[in-house]
Amino acid sequence: MQRMKSDVVALQKRMQEALRRIGELESASTYQMSVQRTGVSAADRRPSLINNAPSNDTSILNLPDLHPVTVQQSFSPHTTHASTIAGTIKNGTFSSAPIQTLRGLLARPPGDNTDTTLSYPSRNREVQSTSTHDGSQRNDPISRGLLSTDEAQRLFDIFFEACHELAPCSWIAGQRDAEKTREKSSFLFTSICLIGARIRSTHNWLHPRYPSLVSLFDEHIQLLLLHPSSRDFTPEVVQSLLLSIQWPAVDIDVSSTSTCTSTPKSRFTDSYAWLMIGLATRFAKYIALEEVTHVDFGDPRLDEEKLQKMRVWLNLISVDRQYPSLTLTAGLPATLVAPPTSVLRAFGSHPKAQSGDLKLAGLAELVAIVHRASISCGDVSLKKLDSITLSVANAELDSWEREWNAIFSGSGADPTFKQQMPFTALRWYRLALNALPIGVELGDIEKGTMSPTPAALKAGVDAAFRLLWQYSTDAVGERPERLAAMVDGSKYTMNFTALSSFMFAVDSYWITHAYAAVFLVLVYDRGCIDANLNAYSFTQSGPPPPVPDSSPLYRIISFAASLFDGICQGAAHHPSMQYRSIVANALNTLEQYQLAREESSMVPVADGIDEMLNALFDPGQDWAFLRDMGYSQ
Repeated sequence: MQRMKSDVVALQKRMQEALRRIGELESASTYQMSVQRTGVSAADRRPSLINNAPSNDTSILNLPDLHPVTVQQSFSPHTTHASTIAGTIKNGTFSSAPIQTLRGLLARPPGDNTDTTLSYPSRNREVQSTSTHDGSQRNDPISRGLLSTDEAQRLFDIFFEACHELAPCSWIAGQRDAEKTREKSSFLFTSICLIGARIRSTHNWLHPRYPSLVSLFDEHIQLLLLHPSSRDFTPEVVQSLLLSIQWPAVDIDVSSTSTCTSTPKSRFTDSYAWLMIGLATRFAKYIALEEVTHVDFGDPRLDEEKLQKMRVWLNLISVDRQYPSLTLTAGLPATLVAPPTSVLRAFGSHPKAQSGDLKLAGLAELVAIVHRASISCGDVSLKKLDSITLSVANAELDSWEREWNAIFSGSGADPTFKQQMPFTALRWYRLALNALPIGVELGDIEKGTMSPTPAALKAGVDAAFRLLWQYSTDAVGERPERLAAMVDGSKYTMNFTALSSFMFAVDSYWITHAYAAVFLVLVYDRGCIDANLNAYSFTQSGPPPPVPDSSPLYRIISFAASLFDGICQGAAHHPSMQYRSIVANALNTLEQYQLAREESSMVPVADGIDEMLNALFDPGQDWAFLRDMGYSQ
């Protein structure tokens, strides 16, 4: 008991000593503030304080005797602000996160003696700014001398005329003017210029100073990652990131003497898309962009900026769902949820809506269907999609198609609306969902055994065919049945009006079309379908038979190759070049089957498959469907 009492006494002494030291340190801090106000350098006094104290005993610093009256006389209005902060710290009246609290305290106007308890409206931390970064330094292509004002406007015109409707997250009335966008956000200005510069000419697509524009864009990304400021947290920055995901920069060999002879390569990979989507999502969450879904879009007087925020949010939702988990090069989970149907319909039909807003609303409803499927199967990445959930999802997709076909038909939309977004996304979603279980099962079965998930196989093959066939004249003419386009042995005729959207498409469109061709060739190689695209009940044993030139399989793969040939013809730098080679190798694989039969050898077929697959496995790509089937690098 005596020992416990002594411990308590010792503890009390230590607490008293600690309190005494805190008082001395506070006095020293106040003294230094007073010295700075009166023009004496605190740095000049610091050595004397340190030198007068042994390093192992901080309790005997030679501190001056301070008098409160003297200190108060040397205070300026700024010092009053500091004393108010000190009072707030002592009282502990904090209502926000630490960094928010400190930022708010430091931002209070001098002499403001009001209550320092911080209260932020909801979570909206968006900061209005006329520049993405430091306003004293313009960081855009015009200020760097890369583009003239007229050139920049020309690139903006290219973007809004050729690209915007394919991913309509931009505001035509508010962002079509290049100079106004430049004043609003240098990052968005640079991003749109970069997209226009990569499709500047149909002969030599890239702008002569395209590498420099890419470097400037990379500087913006570097600043966002390493030196972000409050000015960066705006919808325009989220929009810029989304545009760079859907139309990513093309890297070319700058060591080449001419950009006309170097080989372009899109930055689009799993790792690139995944990281950029994550960055865009973080920025959107920080400014509480999702709160725009609670706006009353039934109000005809609604501020157009609210509509623009909704465009950005819906585009982010669709990208978050399609790229990680449905592009089949990742199989990664999505993280965002689409708004209710009532909100989407009200947004798409608002009196101030753009033509692309209805497309975004329809696309978001597709995202909701996929989200429900992921919840139902208990796997957000959809890798464990069961047959019942898949059947329900397919039925919902069919219902969506009927309903939105009627909506667009009654809205006065372009007659080719079925060859545009969101119907292009519908075909891809069908293929993606049905290919998931096929790939998993094909990786485990051997030839001559039961085919995987017959319903999914039939739906997947049909979706792959329709995804490629949509650019034919028969598809645009809405021939009622797929077989109507197969009655003769001629090649499918390309519809060049529909093809124009494919020429300027987001990179994921080219990937989906390349994948559709690969999918059909692989399921044929595995003995799951015949050359007429009919599914077998049992996988066929032995080598695949030759594919006749007049067969639907050969004709659709040949048509897919002609699509890429058409948009790349005569172009030195079209961004889809690498996907063109994938489809060309798929067609070559079919032709190898005929050679194999003629030469009684399977070696050429193996070479054809290897060439096709090698074209897919670029660094950063992870084609989950192929991995499940047992193919790897």
